[in-house]
Amino acid sequence: MDRKKVIKLFGGFLAVMLIFTILSRAVSGASMARVETVRIENGAIEHKVKASGRVEAGQEAAIYTKSGQRVKEICVREGQSVEAGEVLFRLDMEELEEQILAAQQELEKTKLQNQDAANAKAFEQSNRQTAKKRAQEDYNQAVSQGDSTVAEAKRAWEQAQQALQDFINSSAAEGNGEEPAGELGGKDTEVKQGQEGAEDGSSPAQGTTAPEDGGSPAQGTNAPEAGGSSNPGSDGSSGQGSQGASGDSTADKEAERQALEQAAAEAKAAYDAAVSSRTDNIRSAVRAIEDAAKPQSAEDSTQEQNEITRQQQDLALNKLLALKSAQGEVKASISGVVKQILVSTGDFTSDGAAMRMEDTSKGGRIVLSVDKSNEKYVSKGSPVKLKAFGSKDEINDYTVSNVAANEQDGNLLDVAIDLPKGVLEPGIMVDAEIAPKSQNYSTVLPLQALHEEQNGYYVLVLEEEQGVLGTELVARRLNVEVVDKNDTDAALEEGLLTSDQEIISSSSRMVQEGSRVRRTVE
Repeated sequence: MDRKKVIKLFGGFLAVMLIFTILSRAVSGASMARVETVRIENGAIEHKVKASGRVEAGQEAAIYTKSGQRVKEICVREGQSVEAGEVLFRLDMEELEEQILAAQQELEKTKLQNQDAANAKAFEQSNRQTAKKRAQEDYNQAVSQGDSTVAEAKRAWEQAQQALQDFINSSAAEGNGEEPAGELGGKDTEVKQGQEGAEDGSSPAQGTTAPEDGGSPAQGTNAPEAGGSSNPGSDGSSGQGSQGASGDSTADKEAERQALEQAAAEAKAAYDAAVSSRTDNIRSAVRAIEDAAKPQSAEDSTQEQNEITRQQQDLALNKLLALKSAQGEVKASISGVVKQILVSTGDFTSDGAAMRMEDTSKGGRIVLSVDKSNEKYVSKGSPVKLKAFGSKDEINDYTVSNVAANEQDGNLLDVAIDLPKGVLEPGIMVDAEIAPKSQNYSTVLPLQALHEEQNGYYVLVLEEEQGVLGTELVARRLNVEVVDKNDTDAALEEGLLTSDQEIISSSSRMVQEGSRVRRTVE
């Protein structure tokens, strides 16, 4: 085979090999996943909370009227703007007049009852004063009369005692000196002690006039000395005659002495009775004074209760008269929007509010209900973007005013945004976007480049490898730590990735660890 032919054959082989190589790379490239890549960047992770709500008045005002009034006419409708002083509804004047008359009659009845209670109280006080005065007079009379009776009884007793003592003394003088002086002195002392006891109101001893030896003083006085005769005469017959005459005289004296003793005892008993009666009468008079000082009945607050009732009735009557003066018209106290009408034509008003109004003079407020999972992203002072329905203009100058739990649903938060007067009118629906400020991170990438599994997060980065057909791109798995993320981006822990690494963000087919890939744009 000549040289040219060999060269031609070798050239044909090379051409065939080239064709196969191209075909092989084409087939291999066609089977590889085409991927798009991103690199980490610096940035912030914004957590935007979106919600919609209606602009309401910054404050509400309740419209009240007297309860029990029949509504004749309602002059406004819900959602209507009204000015302060504009008529909201009218009351039935005929019904109002009847209620005023009834209230006046009830008030007059209460006044009369109060006057009756005052008169009864005054009458009772007068009776008490009279009773106290009479009880004091009775006491004074009991003391005076008792003192007089006791003094008179004391004098009578002293006189009886003195008569008895005089008789004893005279009997002793007529005798033969056989009456011992000590005995007379003892009896005189007993009488004086009895008199002293009478002076201080005490009863003298019952045995004052009784002789010490238990016998009669007359008998003791006339008794002969032991062992001797009462007559010194020596004639027996003469002695017997004298003894008979002496016996009669002694019997008379004994009788007289007993009479005097009886009179003294009765005088003492009368004195004791007078003292006891005086004590009892004074005690009764003192108790009568104490009883007169006590109230005749328990404390009675009827008058005070009637006065409270009168004040309440007077207040209610004044409210009715004020409605009459206003011709039964109930007017708006503020300028605003009628939010809710709580009365109906022909029905009676209740104790609650008749209407509720939104006060437009104080600006507006938007209350948004958001999921409680956003609690850490929404706080007082967070910036807010507002856009009214149907408008392209954004309002960006306001922040969250308050965050509170929703009263009806524990899974929601009520986010309030206060607006000054004139920004948005009450009733307008708006879209709101709350975007709190976030810190900057050095490792931020799109959320689509992040993969999640049960054990955590990972990313796929491109690496070059030398293959049979040359240099190839292979996907390598790298585990990462997420520190923050939102719906579009994620911030990773620093140091796990570099800005030179290409991170697969999307692919034409499934890519996993070790997959050969190629860039969408070579």
